[in-house]
Amino acid sequence: MRIQLCGIVGPHLSQVEQSWAETAAPVLPGLSRANSRLPGAAFSGCSIQREQPPGSAIHAQDRLLVIADARLDGVAELRESLGQFAPVKTANPAELIAAAWQCWGRDCPQFLFGDYAFVVYDAASNETFCARDHIGARPFFYALGPSRLAFSSALPALHALPWIDLTLDESFVATILLTRKFEPRGETFHHSVRRLPAGHCLHVVGDMATLSRWWKPKSIRIRHEMGDAEAIGEARRLLELAVAARLVGASKTAVHLSGGIDSSLVAAMAAAALDKLKLTRPTGYSWQEVRPDAGPDSDSGWSEAMRAALDLELRSPRLDPQELAELLLSDWTAGPDVRNLLHESAIQRDAAKDGVELILSGWGGDEGLSFHGRGLNPQLLATGRWLTLYREGSPPGFRNGLRAFYGAARRIWTDFGPRKSLAGLIERRKSLIDPAFARQTQLLKVPRVREFGVQATQIALLTGKSSTTNRIEDWALSGAKHGITYAYPLLDRRLLEFVFRLPPRMFKRRGQDRWLARQLAKGLIPELIRCNTRKDEPVRTDQMSSDLAEAFQVIAPLLDQPSAPLVRARYIDMPALRRELAKAVESGVGIGRGLRAAIQFLDLR
Repeated sequence: MRIQLCGIVGPHLSQVEQSWAETAAPVLPGLSRANSRLPGAAFSGCSIQREQPPGSAIHAQDRLLVIADARLDGVAELRESLGQFAPVKTANPAELIAAAWQCWGRDCPQFLFGDYAFVVYDAASNETFCARDHIGARPFFYALGPSRLAFSSALPALHALPWIDLTLDESFVATILLTRKFEPRGETFHHSVRRLPAGHCLHVVGDMATLSRWWKPKSIRIRHEMGDAEAIGEARRLLELAVAARLVGASKTAVHLSGGIDSSLVAAMAAAALDKLKLTRPTGYSWQEVRPDAGPDSDSGWSEAMRAALDLELRSPRLDPQELAELLLSDWTAGPDVRNLLHESAIQRDAAKDGVELILSGWGGDEGLSFHGRGLNPQLLATGRWLTLYREGSPPGFRNGLRAFYGAARRIWTDFGPRKSLAGLIERRKSLIDPAFARQTQLLKVPRVREFGVQATQIALLTGKSSTTNRIEDWALSGAKHGITYAYPLLDRRLLEFVFRLPPRMFKRRGQDRWLARQLAKGLIPELIRCNTRKDEPVRTDQMSSDLAEAFQVIAPLLDQPSAPLVRARYIDMPALRRELAKAVESGVGIGRGLRAAIQFLDLR
């Protein structure tokens, strides 16, 4: 179940602010909402699944108020740990979180497993505590005003507050237009509105707000003595548990079928779990065109192999040029990054028509269970384990052994050598940002992910780069409009924390990457997929390039005859944009030179 959050906390709320909390949260047609108040707080929530009452997200007792968008795992273990604070067995997530707050205070997220974003307002101590799960499966935005905190599941609600300053953060604008390597963490397009980063909590007392990280995977110690059988068996058990937990309560389920090892594992386990429950197997959705006669050495062939193995219905919906143009013209400053929706928006449209409530995705496996072992070779080189490094050449041999040395040395130089400046991108014209604006603006720092050691690289990619959380957030925001919830079994916290304890040899062994995932997948997915080492998807990328070019043809006239003056045009090199747009339309190639980002940013609507 998903809940849309909206609320405001402060000692002296105006009638306007109280009314905002009750009316500003995005509401889906036909759904009721639940409201609750205490002195100095107004909360509101609405369900995005019709059969679930929105009141299940709100808990109010004495002077404690909790609102939660949450799906909690391991409830039996949690209740046992709560002891005297444990609520009744029928307690909803908000009631369990309230009990966790009373038992552990600000440490409560450490004991909560699942997908969640929640707010606790404790009137007795006049403090507010907000937390977001370890990976950010539930969106959470907030704004701090004079002695008040406003929060919401979506940006438009916060933008409606009268005291929110909607002046653009020009450093954010310049950085996000200039480089795709920039992935927002706590920032948004406006200084006054922030997002709570995944695995973080916010504690507010009066005018003092403290942001801190509660999930600290770097403290997890590697168990170098772990054997292969234990690693494979426990990883499989935890993944099966994660899949089963996420299927609870959904009457109709779908799965992503990319033809990769991650989505295939999740789909296979979901089909098996649904079979045990005597429920209908999930519908499969693919980003690449469905081709039943596709050869085995292609992205369409991989997804077809998995479809045939599970005997699923497989669909590959696409947006028509007008729909794709409308998506590109949506206001980026108030919603998702279209980059993460170019394929998924069509799936959401069709899945909603089919009555799908839950989509299981294999997203996140690359940083966890099916990690390819990046970071191992540089560490072997730097620590003198050169014979082991030589053996990492694949296939074995003198030439490939030397290549392993060269690749490791090059990686170390890339990570620890001089860093290319973002300013250099301006001169090389890799973006359609206005050069004068970019040069005079202070750019934000783009975190550097150093690939040195397997566990360290996994954690850096997952917690430092933010691309995983940002895609999850964008799918959650857009999926909510269709009544669809996403779930990511491979990002289950219990599974991830086990994976981070694994010795490096579980991920890369004698040149074979993703070793553990490939071993675990034996007998579950076709050998064609289990043994595949390719990641390129030419069918998908070529089709999207063509579709974007057609959408640009719809958009092009709007540049010459906009419905209103283009306020944001001053941030874009408009002559270069027109040239690139014309080139894309003429060539039928719609990918390149920041064209999508520039159009998405402009206020053409």
